[in-house]
This record gives sequence, structure tokens and C-alpha cells, in this order.
Amino acid sequence: MRPAKRAWPAFVGIAMVAALVAGTGPSSGGQTPTEDDSVEPAGREQLAWSGYRIDRTGKASGGWIGARRWGRNGPVLYRIDPAASARTTTYRSGHWVSRLRALEPRSTADRRDTARAGWILSKYGTFRYDSQSAAVDAALLHLLAGDRWSLRGDLGARRIRQSVRSAEVRSFARIMLNDSLLRSGPYAIEVHQQDVAIIGEPVRLAIRVFAARNGHPLPYVPVQVATPDGVTNAGKTSKDGPIGLTYDSPPAGALPIKVSVGQAPEARLRLLAPVRPSASRVVVAGRKGRVTGYGVAYVKARPRVLVSAKDTRIPAGGKNKGRFRLLGSAEAWPRRAVVTLHGPFADPQKVQCGPRTTRKAHVRVTKAGHYSLPRYTLRKEAIYVWQVRVPGNRVNLPADVCGGRFRVVAK
Repeated sequence: MRPAKRAWPAFVGIAMVAALVAGTGPSSGGQTPTEDDSVEPAGREQLAWSGYRIDRTGKASGGWIGARRWGRNGPVLYRIDPAASARTTTYRSGHWVSRLRALEPRSTADRRDTARAGWILSKYGTFRYDSQSAAVDAALLHLLAGDRWSLRGDLGARRIRQSVRSAEVRSFARIMLNDSLLRSGPYAIEVHQQDVAIIGEPVRLAIRVFAARNGHPLPYVPVQVATPDGVTNAGKTSKDGPIGLTYDSPPAGALPIKVSVGQAPEARLRLLAPVRPSASRVVVAGRKGRVTGYGVAYVKARPRVLVSAKDTRIPAGGKNKGRFRLLGSAEAWPRRAVVTLHGPFADPQKVQCGPRTTRKAHVRVTKAGHYSLPRYTLRKEAIYVWQVRVPGNRVNLPADVCGGRFRVVAK
């Protein structure tokens, strides 16, 4: 016997196309399955659950348009092989398919239509309202069986006409199909750093979850962000745009960002094969998935450079010795430091790192540490000074120092 129908307000009808209700969790309308479809299903039968009785044809498409249930507390199911036998059966354990494959008379579909069907099942398949369930049934056959079973096909249109509220069912099905073109998966995640961040400042991230095929945003799904400092629940995506997150007090460097999105509509079908070969396969409604994406946030350190001459006085014709030290540099990113020897200066008051240049070289630096200065043979008796410029990169500000003064004297 069919379970009693739920009471609905009188205004829910053809004029209220916006009354379509989408599931936001594993299922909606409080109808969370209490059994997993991987459990051996022996002894459980299909029960008419939400939809309308239609003419029996001896085929799986006849007798009912809408959702069925696998036992009284099991998952919500929809038949997808309309030309298969209408005889009841039990099912084998479910498995995921990204592309529905079969030989006639069973349904077959490419990856795109399979993903659209998965989206409709995830969003609308488990809400118990007869017209909506019937529309899900009709939309699935439109995508997976096609041809005569499409909304405009003779067999598909006939099933809809036999439902109690055929206009509402047809409108709902069209909305589902149109939305599935825009919003169905698979999905991708984009992590964007909104501005340059320097150590001590927060990093502002914009996270976007979207359909990989067309870039259409995926709304109202929960986002969790993992950084080197821990995991943060960022909230839910908005209707039209990305979700923002501020990462306070991050360390300097290239920081890995992992984004995990829950309750994403599935781009696959959870398919159950019948024990009786002539019966229709069924798909499970309300299944949600998790999408994971990765990004990098760059925070610049404030490195410093110190220069020291080993000998503050060297004889004319001798070679200088010295080194510079790079402090507070983030990570081991290679770059070329410009090392310039300024001079000669006769007056100690006029020593500066200006236009008077004696030698210039490049020294490869990576991480913080000590680096040797170039060694030159100097003959003119005077004062000299070093300038070291270490360029910035994605994780470091530039650093510049003038120092390490020394004098060349007579032998």
C-alpha cells in the first residue's frame, strides 16, 4: 500500500514553479536514508514513495512516475531503463559510474548527460513532493534514455500527461534540465590571493567553487580551509560569487592552502543492477560528494643583509676578504644578489654607496645564511665600501645594505 501523502499548502501548484525544493544535505525533507546501498538487499522490495500512478504497460516505465524506495527505510530510487521489464526484483550492491553504458533496450548516456542526471538526483531527488519526484523521473529518462523518452518524445510526453499535475511536472522537469546545463559537475576550486601580504599582515583569500565545464558558480555549499596553522570552516559559498576568508598572522613563505567543499552534487550516478536480468537498473537519489582543491598563499618576509670585511686594512696589490650575511629570508628560493664595490675614496667623510664604482658582480643566494664577497686585487691606496642588493621574490621583500668599509694601504 502506498504511504500516506504529506499535506501541502494549496498555493503550491502550477503557478508556483519556484516551489522546487533542492536538497542541501545528504538528502532533503528529513528523508535521510538509514541504510546504505552497499548492504546485501535480499528481502527488500521497491515501494512507491512519491509521484503519481500512471497506466501499466508491462514495462519499467509504466504504472508509476516518480520515486520509489528500497524498503521502508532505505534509499530513494529511480528506474532508468524504461523499456526493461516491470517485474519486481532485488538489487546487487551499488557502484559509481561516470558514464552510463548499456546495450539496447537499456539506457545509455555520455559523460555530460550522466553528470546532469547525477546533479538532478542530488539536488531534487529526495524531497517528497509528488510533482517534483515525477519531474525528476521524467528528466532522468530525457537525459539517459532520450529519443522517444524525452520530454517531447511520444513516450516521455505520454507519461507526463498521465500524471495528476502534468503541467507542473513538465515545468519542474524543464527547470531541472535547464539548471543542470549550468550547474552540474564535475567541479573545480580556485584559490586567489587578493593582495600582496607581508609578514605581520593578514592574507585575504577568495575561494571560488565552480562547474569545470563552464565556470558557473556552485552556490550554498560549505567550505573548509586547511592552512599550516589548522582548519577553518569558512562558511558557505554565495549565490553568485566566491567566498572570502582572512588568514590572520600567517608565517612568511609559500603557504599551502587546501580547500574541501562538502555537499557538492554528484557528477556520477550511484547505480544498482537488478538480480533479475530483465528488470530495470535503478539509481540512488540524494548522494552528495566532496570536492578538494589546492592553492598557495604567498607572504613576504623582511630579510636583512649585513656586510663584514675580514680585514679592515689590506696591503696594496693584495686581495680583499669578506662576506655578507642574509638574515630573515623565507625559504630557499634562488636569486642573484648584486654586489658592488664602491671607491676609491680619499676622504673618509665622503665614503658612500653612490655612483663611484670599482667592481660589480653577482652572487647566487638561496636561503638565509653567509655568502662570500667577491675577491679583487686592489692597488690604489684608498677607502672602499661594499653594497649588497638582494632582490625580492614571491616570498621576500628586497634587501639592501651599504657597509663593510676597508682601506688599502702601502705595503
